[in-house]
Amino acid sequence: MANNYNNNNNLWNAAKSMVLTILFYTTLMLSSCSDDPAQVLDKKINVAIRSGNNIDVKEWNDLTKYITDNKAEFADFMAGETVSSKKLTDYILAFSQGHRRGGQTDPEIFNPKTTTESSIKPQVKFFIENSGSMDGYIRNTTEFEAALSDLLVQLQYHYDNKNLKVNFINSKVYPSQMDEVQNFVEALEPEKAPYKVGDRRMSKLNEILKMILDSTNQSNISILVSDCIYSLDKKNDTEGALEFEKSLTKGAFLEKSKQFGFATIVLKMKSKFTGNYWNKDNGSVYLNGASRPYYIWIIGSNEHINEFSKKIKTQSLKGFEYSYFLSNFTKEKQPYYSVLKETNKVGSFKQTDRNEKDVKSINDVEFDGGTLQFAIAIDLGNIPVDSSYLTNPKNYVVPDGFIVRSIQKIDRNKLSQRDMVTVEKTTATHFVTVSTTSKFTTQDLKLELSNKIPTWVEQSNSLDDRNVKDELDKTFGLSYLVQGVSEAYATQNPEQTSYFKIIITIKK
Repeated sequence: MANNYNNNNNLWNAAKSMVLTILFYTTLMLSSCSDDPAQVLDKKINVAIRSGNNIDVKEWNDLTKYITDNKAEFADFMAGETVSSKKLTDYILAFSQGHRRGGQTDPEIFNPKTTTESSIKPQVKFFIENSGSMDGYIRNTTEFEAALSDLLVQLQYHYDNKNLKVNFINSKVYPSQMDEVQNFVEALEPEKAPYKVGDRRMSKLNEILKMILDSTNQSNISILVSDCIYSLDKKNDTEGALEFEKSLTKGAFLEKSKQFGFATIVLKMKSKFTGNYWNKDNGSVYLNGASRPYYIWIIGSNEHINEFSKKIKTQSLKGFEYSYFLSNFTKEKQPYYSVLKETNKVGSFKQTDRNEKDVKSINDVEFDGGTLQFAIAIDLGNIPVDSSYLTNPKNYVVPDGFIVRSIQKIDRNKLSQRDMVTVEKTTATHFVTVSTTSKFTTQDLKLELSNKIPTWVEQSNSLDDRNVKDELDKTFGLSYLVQGVSEAYATQNPEQTSYFKIIITIKK
């Protein structure tokens, strides 16, 4: 009996030991699988992409930290002691393409700068046109001087005073000295130094633009402050002369584009003007405190201008009215978007794939009174246009049968409570309301924001300024000037007709 007991006890201990051994190795294997660095990295990338089809700076830093912490396993990603941005970006793109869902595009990936690149600030070359036509903006205290002060202060803060070079420009460039912004701006008077320099009798706008472009390279930003009025020889054919000037403008910008890719921002400003206004026939009329437009042009590499846009608050400048951003960008960026389930809804529909977080396909569509209407939450935060451009339905393109009803900023008072809870967790900044009627065949909605000259340019244009008091808010030949620049960019990228395109699949 004792022997049987001992034998059974030994068998039990052996079995128990075997079970514990199996459990140990199973746990070890499972642990090693779950902690496999490659799998963990892929999971991190997958989570980031699914949250908005992008890798933002926080997610990028998390990925690079994980790779650095496990650099023995990720030797191929390393460039010395740091992660190669190109190798990681290529890997994310390859991962995305291998796990892509229907209709999904390449994710937008944060593009970091190296320590060396980020520590080198571009030089800012600031040019103030000081021909006689500009004198009216610096008599008395004006919005022109307030905007100039604000802009120079911001530039000093973000780019350092040593990198800021101020010049006057007419037929030539005349460097100036500026120690204190306030003293410099207060000293601007038509008959005083340093403003009274060079041949101020007349300036050729295209010659000024060419000098500005010639001074611009990949290491600096050029800023021009001017009334941007073409000076024409006395000719009967005004439009012919303006077309000729436009071609010169276009040619100057195209020639510069051969050197490097650059962007241009045009700001329309307004200020009190006291002085003589000279019209196209070189006749003059005295304006006393009239509100007149002038313009600020910012030109530089795409990278520098994008940084400038984030740092400098141009829309807060005194007298700011509108802006127009031109760039030779080549890739359409896919913004975050999703159909809202309740807001501004007319008729009914269901989400096609209930497992998807974002609604990009709907079915079981039912019209109400012959109408189907719904809203789309979308991230328009990185579109380089005015808010007025973003919210103008005429700037959007949809298929025949659809109508863009409105574009509004995200506001809890305008969204249903359910939609607001959903939107708060996303990067959406606006919602677009669209509608169609039952007389049109059910079709997918393709929505895009046109990349075209904003309407304010034509509204600000004058072809005959001899009665300037009747059109104080207009600039002679402005639309020809802007068209010349716009056509230069369109020539470089003829396919870049929109800022983005999104698709909502609609099934009956």
